Amino acid sequence: MKLQISKNANINYLAKVINIKEFTPHPNPEVTRMKIAHIDGYGICVGIDEQPGLYVYFPTLSQLNPQLLEYLNLYSDKELNRNPEGKPGFFGKNGRVKAIKLKGFPSEGFLLPFASLQAWVMDSVNIELPKQKDGTEFDEAEHDGKTFWICKKYIVPTQVHNSTNRHNKRDNKVKRFNRIREDQFHFHYDTIILRRCPHVIQPNDLIHISSKWHGTSSISAYILCHQPLNWKQKIAKWLTGESFDKYDYVYASRTVIKNKYYNKEVNSGYYGCDVWAEADKVLRPYLWRGMSLYYEIVGFLPNGGYIQKGYDYGCEQPTGKEYLEGKHFKIYIYRITTVNVDGKIHEWSAHEVQIWCKNNGLRPVTEFYYGYAKDLYKDLAPSEHWTENFLERLANDKNFYMEMNSPDCKNKVPHEGIVIKKENMISEAFKLKTFKFLGKEMEAADKGESNIEDEA
Repeated sequence: MKLQISKNANINYLAKVINIKEFTPHPNPEVTRMKIAHIDGYGICVGIDEQPGLYVYFPTLSQLNPQLLEYLNLYSDKELNRNPEGKPGFFGKNGRVKAIKLKGFPSEGFLLPFASLQAWVMDSVNIELPKQKDGTEFDEAEHDGKTFWICKKYIVPTQVHNSTNRHNKRDNKVKRFNRIREDQFHFHYDTIILRRCPHVIQPNDLIHISSKWHGTSSISAYILCHQPLNWKQKIAKWLTGESFDKYDYVYASRTVIKNKYYNKEVNSGYYGCDVWAEADKVLRPYLWRGMSLYYEIVGFLPNGGYIQKGYDYGCEQPTGKEYLEGKHFKIYIYRITTVNVDGKIHEWSAHEVQIWCKNNGLRPVTEFYYGYAKDLYKDLAPSEHWTENFLERLANDKNFYMEMNSPDCKNKVPHEGIVIKKENMISEAFKLKTFKFLGKEMEAADKGESNIEDEA
């Protein structure tokens, strides 16, 4: 029996084995029944009687296996627990991990003694789970080719219609469409939560910090695609190896190719209207051969609804057939790639994205900072817990509207946070959400409101 990461795991919601050597007091000196465990960039409130040792950390907005919760009496509803007469826990029926302020301290995540996980596995399958190394990440257990899940990203149940884990199978979906070349089109990578890997940013790194937008992601590309062949072309292809591929336009949401002549299964989807097609119409004239634009669409939908509830981003609600970019919705480009005929991809730097957009009269994501990480907060000493102090300053920096309302919306809604990219030509980015926004996400989940990005 071993713990492992499943094939379609979302890296931001993996559990992690942690060897906690010490705790710190709650910042409020009057709080004497709680203390703080520090994991990566997170702080988690625990009871004062917890002792140093091996624990399992489950991140906020992850979901735990219901059988685990039942076995450990972790449900708040006693009737859901194995021992209804015992002390109940604090998990709701959905098994979702919440972030919550406890006596003023933002506790983000859930800690479980590793011995408790071991006991549940032994009780469930009668196989001992060996002691794990500090830092082991996982979302499932495996033995002799058989697996069962332990945690996963929480998805509001009403969002799951046709398949499971659809948001984690992006590039696999490309294989279903025989006109899309796998080496030409790629869905966007998952943006990594910075708190999970705070040491990824070092003082001498050249970084770009931009605003994180709460809308729906989209892709517009002009790439080589397979074309239907007549019988002469089929013979010629067989004889010469000529592919007869042509450059064509492809557009997609975060996880679904939307061109109906490439994806015949596509429909109007969650929105009831094709907002991605409207955005693609705006950007298509700017595309070069081999270029893919990755961007966020914010504001309103063609049918008058919000793209994300309450987040107007200075747009007006459309009332008729007219649906204009800049008035009813806005496009913010955050990434550009180009790919050659051999499938070799070039990742544009964040700075290049800013310049190209401005030169073409398009909107790049709002740039908050560009420079060396060490120059952002010059008073921080690189030799004195620089990473921890840097992250703490970032998380509360009013210059980036952290823990404030969105500066771009007329409605009073929390600013989502920031995105950090290192200028290293590697396809990766890191996000830092505000606790205020995270609270709004959890409130929506409690009400059973769908998360549009998990559906699109």
